Amino acid sequence: MTAKPDGESMPGPVSPEILEARIRGLQYALGQLLENARQLTRGEHQRAVQLHRQLQEQTAIARRESRGLVEAATAEALATSEPAARLLADRLAPGLASIPPNDARWRSRHLVGAGAPSYVRVGELEAGTPVVAPLLRTNGWKVTADRNASARQLLQSVALRLVAAAEPFRLRIDAFDPRLTGMMGLLGHLTTKYPQLVPRATHTAEQLHTVLSGLVDVSSLRASRQAQLGHKRFEELIRETGRVTDPYRLIVLFDYPSGIDTLAQRDLVRLAATAADRGICFLVHHDPASTSEYEVDARQLLELLTPVTITGDKVEVSTLQSVPARLDPPFDANIAAGICDVVAELAEIAVLPTIEFNRTLPDRTTWWHPVKDELSTVIGYDDRTPALVRLRSGNPALPHVLVGGAVGQGKSNLLLVLIHGLAARYHPADLEMYLLDFKHGVEFSALGPANEREHWLPHVRVLGIHSDRSFGLAVLRHLSDELARRSEIFKSHGNVADIAELPPGPDRPPRILAVLDEFQVLLEDDDELADEAARLLERLVRLGRAYGVHVVLATQTIEGVKRLSTRRDSIFGQVPYRIALKTTPADSQAILRTGNTAAAELQFRGEAVLNANFGSPDDNQHVLVSFADKGVLDDLRRELWVRSGTTRPPRVFHLAEPARLPDTAAAMAPELGRPWTGLPIAVTEAPVAVEVRPEPGAGVLVLGDGPADALGVLTGLAVSAAAAAVVPPRFIFIDGTGSAPVVAEGKDALVHALRQLGCEVETIDKHEEIAPRMFGLRDAVRDGRVGGETYLLGFGFHGVPKMQTHAEGFFESPANALQEIVRDGPAQGLVTFGWWNRLHVCTEQLGYGRANVATHLFLRHPQDGVRAVCGPLVRWASEPHRGLLWDGLHPEAQVVVPFAPLHVDEVDRYLELVRR
Repeated sequence: MTAKPDGESMPGPVSPEILEARIRGLQYALGQLLENARQLTRGEHQRAVQLHRQLQEQTAIARRESRGLVEAATAEALATSEPAARLLADRLAPGLASIPPNDARWRSRHLVGAGAPSYVRVGELEAGTPVVAPLLRTNGWKVTADRNASARQLLQSVALRLVAAAEPFRLRIDAFDPRLTGMMGLLGHLTTKYPQLVPRATHTAEQLHTVLSGLVDVSSLRASRQAQLGHKRFEELIRETGRVTDPYRLIVLFDYPSGIDTLAQRDLVRLAATAADRGICFLVHHDPASTSEYEVDARQLLELLTPVTITGDKVEVSTLQSVPARLDPPFDANIAAGICDVVAELAEIAVLPTIEFNRTLPDRTTWWHPVKDELSTVIGYDDRTPALVRLRSGNPALPHVLVGGAVGQGKSNLLLVLIHGLAARYHPADLEMYLLDFKHGVEFSALGPANEREHWLPHVRVLGIHSDRSFGLAVLRHLSDELARRSEIFKSHGNVADIAELPPGPDRPPRILAVLDEFQVLLEDDDELADEAARLLERLVRLGRAYGVHVVLATQTIEGVKRLSTRRDSIFGQVPYRIALKTTPADSQAILRTGNTAAAELQFRGEAVLNANFGSPDDNQHVLVSFADKGVLDDLRRELWVRSGTTRPPRVFHLAEPARLPDTAAAMAPELGRPWTGLPIAVTEAPVAVEVRPEPGAGVLVLGDGPADALGVLTGLAVSAAAAAVVPPRFIFIDGTGSAPVVAEGKDALVHALRQLGCEVETIDKHEEIAPRMFGLRDAVRDGRVGGETYLLGFGFHGVPKMQTHAEGFFESPANALQEIVRDGPAQGLVTFGWWNRLHVCTEQLGYGRANVATHLFLRHPQDGVRAVCGPLVRWASEPHRGLLWDGLHPEAQVVVPFAPLHVDEVDRYLELVRR
């Protein structure tokens, strides 16, 4: 040891051997320690593993026991609650909305159209309980799946369920299928028959833009209507108004966001944000693997929709968490086709609620109030709002109306509602009507007088029932002349510019309503008549506004009318009111405006788009036109007729019908020396008369086929001459037709009427008696023994046999005698009115100059004969109940409508009228 400095001893140095021994001792001790620790750890691990195994066994036993308890409890709960769950599902999704696809009830038609469901089936639980989820009254669903085919199948099935369950026209489905999957083909039968229920699926962004643009308009209009009526949700509006014309709208998007551009995305998001409140619903298949080439943010739309997830054959709706349902199998195509056919059948017979016409009339105490600035009437309703048509000359100018619609969609009903609504509101002294129907309808016929009724609509001045083009042109000429007449009235009052500025009184002319139904008939032929009609119509709509003339142009279609192609803007540019009933997209744009296809979206007869701004889509008003029941309208006409006290019937014109002598006698009195041949094709009620004086050349030669028309001409000439005579003349009636049965009643009525007028009437109807009587009459002319004013009525001289053969006992033919009678008789007071079937027969009997008679009236006669008399440029169509009068005095021949032969029951009325 070594001592320290302070005196303590210090250990000495340790030898290496000692140090090595110590280290070995430590290493051994450490090894023992590690071995002891290792033995301890192995034992703890074994004990832990053993304990874990024991716990696993206990857990498995507990799980088996728990599963048994849960399954037993679940089975018990399901057994108890399944009937209630099924009843709840049936209540929330009634009928076909919740029935499995393979159920036999899909083959029955009695559940189709039961009602638009707010819930719809997505699948079923293991026990078969249907799982239904809300859809139509929500913004919609976003459907994602591990397989796209499963999501598409669900969309397809839901669409079929909804269209099958909804009432006709309560639901419309628009689909976007950018990848051309054809999934909506399952509803193809319905798309073919009723594309307004399920239009053909769109495939491009441009096509989708059109659909979405229309939906934006629908949403905006519904928002306005709901605000106006105080409703927050669309179904509240439907519940109040009962309108089936405004359907739920379902938009089905496959493989979203594929094919969606930024414009479509913008509209989709705008629509989805308020979709539940507007009756709009989205059914979107979201494919997360799909991206849009336009980089749209799919989350903007998807976050607004209810998530529906499909994994394998399980489907889960987020509103029904932890309730995974088994996805239904797809529908059989034959079942789907059958359902679509039934839906189409129901759509075919679906009808709208009826708005009675009387509901549109004002209180009777306000009828016939004075006209101020406008004529206005109610044609129907837009929900609770009356649909007004206001015809006014200014502030704003709404003078004329264009009405269009396909066949059978209620155009005639609309016109009758408009006409009678105005008639109830305004006095006949303040409103005159000119009503022309150019189609084969009879709707306007009830507005005039008839044998079975004494009343008519007192406002009607002119009534054309199935008018022809010539009469339509005559009416336009008359109205054009009326504008000139009113211009002079305006000048006399200090150059007023508008009829509304004229003070009430006898000097203020009445407003005129001119209704031209199927007006395009006037313009469709390539002839001078169409040219003149187009010019006059253009003038009428341009100038009529200021003069109080309001034109209603009605048509089924105006496409393809040549005269309108050059005057479309000049005519329709003056017609701000457009009323379009259900029609095609092309005709909707023709009636309303280019780009306005709203009328093609209408579903029912009687629906209409009312637009007072030249068809601008922003001003469309969806209205339901009131129903003009025939009995109701007839009662109204009778009431108005009695109230008016009028005895002046309208000028009634029928296409392909003769004129009626009693009607003419009611309007005009015969003039001495001017007997009637018929009526002109004109507004005037004055008949076409011919000058008959006791001098050579007097008489009328009636030429052409048609015994009834010929007898009608002779009847008009005879009875008007007899009624105007101071001293009753004598008549000799020679019937060369052998008393043809077709005119027997007319001949008897003519003879009876003449005798009742105090005339002596001699009839010769046996062929063997005709020649002797003509020779006797010829001798009376030669000897000056005619004996006063006498008329020879020769009915069918062409039918008298052997007219040009020398008669037995005479040295000349009966034709020679007839020639002298016709040529020399007028100077002796004997005038001949005769009928021959052809000009050449007449010429053979009367000689080359036809006994100097100037007046010819052609019926149905070959044109060469007509031109031989009237000139080489004359065109004659030879229509039934039409005549062409040539008197040699006027530069042009005149078309006349011959009178019909009198009926026996008309004689007394005619006599009463001419004796006034």
